[in-house]
Amino acid sequence: MNFDVSFANNETEKDFRVKIKSRSFDLANQLLQESAKQDLDLIDSNHYIFDFTDDELKEVVEKQDEWSALDFLLAQKLLKERGITINKEEIETLKEQRISKLASPEKSPRFLIIFGYVLIFVGGLLGLLIGWFIRNQEKTLPNGDRIYSFAQKDRVHGERIMILGAISLLITIVLKFCSFI
Repeated sequence: MNFDVSFANNETEKDFRVKIKSRSFDLANQLLQESAKQDLDLIDSNHYIFDFTDDELKEVVEKQDEWSALDFLLAQKLLKERGITINKEEIETLKEQRISKLASPEKSPRFLIIFGYVLIFVGGLLGLLIGWFIRNQEKTLPNGDRIYSFAQKDRVHGERIMILGAISLLITIVLKFCSFI
C-alpha cells in the first residue's frame, strides 16, 4: 500500500461546528446573509440553482432553513429576474409558517413505545433508555427555540417506560446480587 501525500494534512476533511445560543440565531443568520450578499454577484451561471423551476425557487425561499444563505439570496434574485417578487413581509410570514409547522410534534413513535414496554420485562435497561429518549428528545427550530420532539401523551409513555425500566433494572440487579449470596 502506497502513502498518498495528497491526503496528508488535508484541511478539507475537517468538520467544524459552531454552537450558538438560541438568542443569537437571528444575528447569526443575518451575518450569514450579509456574507452571502458579497458572493452573490460572483456566482457562476453553472450553479445548480439556475436550473431550478419557479416553484423550486419558491420552495428554497419558503424553506430557507434547509438551504445556505447564498442559495436563499440567489433564489430570491432569480425569482425577481423572472418577474416574481417576494417582499420581506412575505418572507417573514413564510418563516413564521415554517416554524409553526416544524414546531408540531413528530408522529407518535408507537413501535418504540410498545418496544419500550416489552423491554421492561427483559432486564429494564433498554426500556429505561428508550423511555428516556421518548421523554427527553428535543429539536431546535430555525429560530433557535428548543422544543420536545414528541407530543405530551407520548412523553408520558416515555416517562412511564423510564420509571418502570428503572424499577425492573433495580429488581434485576437485586435478584442477581441475591443469587450470588
